[in-house]
Amino acid sequence: MARRKANYEGLLVQEFLTKDVAMAYVNAKDEKWFDKMILPWCHMYHNSGKVGDFYLPELRARKLQLEVAFPTQI
Repeated sequence: MARRKANYEGLLVQEFLTKDVAMAYVNAKDEKWFDKMILPWCHMYHNSGKVGDFYLPELRARKLQLEVAFPTQI
């Protein structure tokens, strides 16, 4: 099975993103991580291809939920 790679060139101002562009938006290194951490929380909308489109505001909201805080040094 071929490995899907993030498509950073596809990151343009748009409302709906294909899966490879959505992976780039959330900085997913591989499809397995995306399917586990993003896909269950975002709707997939029908398109003409095999995989649907993702709505950008939903991806943004999920990315903000995955916030990582590092303690600051005093």
